[in-house]
Amino acid sequence: MAFPFFNNYFLTIDIGFRLIKILQIKKRDNGVIEVVNFGIGSTPRDCIKNGAIKDKNKVIEQIKKVIQENNLTAKEAKIVMSGTNIITRIIMIDEVPEEEIENKIMQEIENFIPIDARDHRVDFKVLDHVMSNGKRKIRVFITAVKKEIIDSYIDILNSLNLKPISVDTPANSISKLFRKDITLKEHEANIRNTMQRSSGFDSGAIAVLDFGSETTIVNILKNKVIEFNRVILIGSSNIDRAIFEKIIMDKYKADFAEQYKKKYGIKLKRDINNDLEWNCSEISKAIVNEIIKNINTCFEFYRTRCGGEKISKILIAGGGAQLPNLREYLEYIFKLPCYHTNSIDIPGVEFSEKLDINRINYLVNALGIAL
Repeated sequence: MAFPFFNNYFLTIDIGFRLIKILQIKKRDNGVIEVVNFGIGSTPRDCIKNGAIKDKNKVIEQIKKVIQENNLTAKEAKIVMSGTNIITRIIMIDEVPEEEIENKIMQEIENFIPIDARDHRVDFKVLDHVMSNGKRKIRVFITAVKKEIIDSYIDILNSLNLKPISVDTPANSISKLFRKDITLKEHEANIRNTMQRSSGFDSGAIAVLDFGSETTIVNILKNKVIEFNRVILIGSSNIDRAIFEKIIMDKYKADFAEQYKKKYGIKLKRDINNDLEWNCSEISKAIVNEIIKNINTCFEFYRTRCGGEKISKILIAGGGAQLPNLREYLEYIFKLPCYHTNSIDIPGVEFSEKLDINRINYLVNALGIAL
């Protein structure tokens, strides 16, 4: 959902279950966007559920704090939604003239998705034209979000005295990033083998996995166009809880669980002198294996039910992607080249020299909606 007329200096805001991420963007006359500054703060506990804002006032106060502490001064903003309330599907409709596609979708959408279309904002992207059972069909990627959820995000911007530019979804944010001719950074290419970097990110099917605190989002793009999006209800906080329940078991030391996760991650080789390290690693691995099982289901569904093809590369993003050795483990399991988002160059996107761009893994959605 977009609003017309805005300046070339604005904020992008991504409210996650655990973290709030805000970028300050300058859009130059030549179309290049510069990330001038950014701030990351903690989302107040129990304020977000499935993308819906449960305690708007606490969220607003925390955003204010992040803005003030990081001297973010722009007065217009884009904001990204999240959660399982965002419904995405690929549907096929009978071929009609281009000007009639939207009406055709609205007539038939409730046959494909269990929603009341009158209560939802529905956006679509035509993927291609195909033959099915001897009939010409249009394959369409659909996104549907409850209007009341969109309104709650707009209300947040208004309460912050920020002029709304747009409200967007993570899937569309990822899609915007991949409209660019993305390449692997030179220093990264030098340490990866030729097979892994033999083809670019502009063709074939690429999976972008967003490892969040409460969820893992699976996005699949083909030839720069998003064709699949699903939310898996398992995230990095499941590792924290499992480490606490199996190792710590002391409410006064609950913070140790996340510390152990970040310190040990997934160990690829056992140190027989460090049982704590190995036990934490095995717990992390068990949760990651459950996520991988769900990801494989998504890959298979995309290939067999959505007319997709085999995945050629994996890109990982989100705070959970920082788990030590996660990239290497995914590469070993999937037998596919796997990259962190801070390993890629995005044409037309620049960062102020003072910024730590290694934190881009946390900022993918906020960066995508800037484009």
